[in-house]
Amino acid sequence: MRQTVIVFQEDCILTAAGREGKYPTITEAERFDLQGQGDSFDRWRQALERLAARQKPEKVRLVLPAGLCVTRVLQLPGSRGKRFSEMAAREVRENFRNEITDYSIARRENRSRTSVDICAGGVEKETLERFLHICEETGLRVNGITVPMEGYLKLVKYLEHFDERTGIYLFFEDGSMTSILCQKGRYLYSSRTRLFSEPGTLDFGTEIVRSISGIIQFYAGRSQEDPITEVCYGGCLDEDFEASVDGIQNLNLKVSPMVIDRKIYVPGGKKAADWISCIGALSRSARNEKQIDLMSAGRKSEEKEGQTPKIGSYLAMPGAIFLICVLLAGGIGAAGRIVSGKNLEKQEWIDRVSQEGTYREAQELEAKLRTVENGIASVERLNRNLSSYPEFSGGVLRSIEGAGGSQIGLLITDYDVNTGILTFDANSLAVIDVSGYILRLQETGLFHTVDYTGYSFEDGWYTLSLSCTMEGKVYGGGAQ
Repeated sequence: MRQTVIVFQEDCILTAAGREGKYPTITEAERFDLQGQGDSFDRWRQALERLAARQKPEKVRLVLPAGLCVTRVLQLPGSRGKRFSEMAAREVRENFRNEITDYSIARRENRSRTSVDICAGGVEKETLERFLHICEETGLRVNGITVPMEGYLKLVKYLEHFDERTGIYLFFEDGSMTSILCQKGRYLYSSRTRLFSEPGTLDFGTEIVRSISGIIQFYAGRSQEDPITEVCYGGCLDEDFEASVDGIQNLNLKVSPMVIDRKIYVPGGKKAADWISCIGALSRSARNEKQIDLMSAGRKSEEKEGQTPKIGSYLAMPGAIFLICVLLAGGIGAAGRIVSGKNLEKQEWIDRVSQEGTYREAQELEAKLRTVENGIASVERLNRNLSSYPEFSGGVLRSIEGAGGSQIGLLITDYDVNTGILTFDANSLAVIDVSGYILRLQETGLFHTVDYTGYSFEDGWYTLSLSCTMEGKVYGGGAQ
């Protein structure tokens, strides 16, 4: 059955149409560059309009941009059927804070069935709705939404000698690189690196080599067997990647472009490695294979939310009867109060003159009391905010400093107690291994997320800027 895939990237959208399968048959493939500046969703919508004007796709499967979704590969104990689905879904919920999540089977141990690798994807509900909205505006009918990592994991399994070697696989998109480490067919680690340098320049090659070096250090601390031997890349021009080849070979690694199986054909003389995201989204080894579908997961989430008000329907009738009784009782009481009120009205008028001065004093005291209460409430809110995240004390600072060692100095730039976001600069006279340093920060257990926002070299100093979200304290069963 014909399927169209649309891959959203930072500077373009890629689209491919064809038949799904283990070796997809692609009949159409086209790139639409984004035009102008401004909101990315507006620019994506304009590109979709140009696509819709040239093609009339019946069914569309979306691949979200890596920067607007979250992915993680998890290893779970082996199981079957509904039990495994429940276990996988629970694991995803526990590991993601995003509102909409789903998963696919990345690898299953065929012999022992002792473990299963799943690829989990997540996206914020509002972001998902915006993508559906721009597709609806351009007349495209969406039948599925996934993340890039799912397709990457499908493709590496089809590469030659994949099950026999331990290697690093690099997938390039506009301005970013996804690195996947696999040990003889088994996923171990992945990371996404933002590339700031111009493709083909020496700085571009340095960024790639630095990322690979960080992965090697991670692997060296994990396993002494099956050393990493190769680096394969796709989605990057050979002449641009050439800037990193010498540095990679100096790490005693072989370098080669990713060779996609010849059974997968891309028309128009296009290079299959440049359409990896599309091919991965069309790749499917079996009809019943579980795939990530964030759109379907979003609908299920809405259905669960819609079931909540049903509890109120059972209480509607007793509540109505109770309300009627309250109104009747209130009416009788009101009539009695009217009669007695008239009798007291004259007495109140007599007392009012003498009480006016006291009443004004009471109002002033009440206003002062409200001011004090508001101040107390403000302090309590601040205390609650502070109690949600660890105190930024000397112990926390020493843990962060310990992750970098003596060669890296810290400059704290901001700490937001309301959000738990800590921003700081890591400074060093030596080149900072970004991937390795981020991994060490994550291993401290202080942070829920660690993102770096910039990397620069000036006056002999390397500066890495980071934005980290502190882990909330845990009370009872979960984080507050």
